[in-house]
Amino acid sequence: MRIGIGIGAPLALIFSQSLAALEPMNATALVSACKSYQSDSQSAAASSCRAFIQGYLSASNEIVAAGNRPSEFVARAIRTRASRLSDAAEQRLNSRYCLPEGETLEKLIAKVAAEDKQFALDAEAAVVMRRVFDGHYLCDAAIQS
Repeated sequence: MRIGIGIGAPLALIFSQSLAALEPMNATALVSACKSYQSDSQSAAASSCRAFIQGYLSASNEIVAAGNRPSEFVARAIRTRASRLSDAAEQRLNSRYCLPEGETLEKLIAKVAAEDKQFALDAEAAVVMRRVFDGHYLCDAAIQS
């Protein structure tokens, strides 16, 4: 019986910690973590902010570097003349958000930290990211400016 408890207790601790790490970050926690990043970029909260944003950027198929997106003229020509586009070309043409050249992770974190609107308690962190991207990185706005 003692052996079972001796082995079971550490396993329960390991599994409870890993399951907690898998819980989704909420909007308020992301903004708070990104504010922490500005004061101490080496803190655990700062790491959470940085990791979430990097993961969001990697996972999104709506974000492209502005320099990689073709002009409207080229996009129209490709759509009307190409028989089949690669998935990557299709993504570049249809991206909703364009990150301008020279945009850094620190600038993006600052924009997330500046989000001061109240969020619902159950709002996911992705809500903050969509708000930041809608406010600062829409491709149509990037093309016009």
